[in-house]
Amino acid sequence: MTAIDRLCTHEFSIDKSKSKYKKMVVFIDCNPSFSIYTQMALVSTDRLVIPVMADFSSLEGIKGIFMLLYGLYPSVALQQYANPILTFSKQAESFNLTLPLISQFIFNSFTKYDGKSQKSDGIATAYSSVRKEIIDFCYKQFREQPHLFFSDNNIPTNRDKWTNEFFSDVKDFHSAGKVSSSLGIPMFKLPAQSAYTMPDGKQVQLPANRYQKALDNISDFVNKL
Repeated sequence: MTAIDRLCTHEFSIDKSKSKYKKMVVFIDCNPSFSIYTQMALVSTDRLVIPVMADFSSLEGIKGIFMLLYGLYPSVALQQYANPILTFSKQAESFNLTLPLISQFIFNSFTKYDGKSQKSDGIATAYSSVRKEIIDFCYKQFREQPHLFFSDNNIPTNRDKWTNEFFSDVKDFHSAGKVSSSLGIPMFKLPAQSAYTMPDGKQVQLPANRYQKALDNISDFVNKL
């Protein structure tokens, strides 16, 4: 289960070019299922970044993280059901495995609107109530289990400050995201050109002003890490 952690530690120790650095930062992208590979990633990381959509599926997914990873169940019935079962959280505890702390929740799909198009500025109205419910649930977990959340000794004193610290918005990348992932070009380098040739030979026009907000969102998010 700790193979990824041991691999990273080994690679860092033998790479002399990194000797001037105190640590190596590794990002592990997991699929949504609680597969063995996801479990290996979780026990090998220090901090957890959780992407969410403003929908009830994401809320259930967050509840699943607290149940499967930390063994925290939302009801007495579920807790009683899990008691006789050999769960991941029980195994992690029995083998003294350190689990990651929650660092950020990212709303990775939202829409900005303006008044002229009869839409409101900020998060789309259709998502606002679900977004609030997700934040309320996560804040409740923080109040009850603050040791599961990562903080630089500056513990937020109210819900708004906590939300600002633990939640980030990253606007949809649309075409820019497809170009970035298909061609292996980091988002911040995309403004170097206004058009790119895709693997199938087609050209995609990509004016930077179409995804500047997404780049700003990424910068704001990274500054929180």
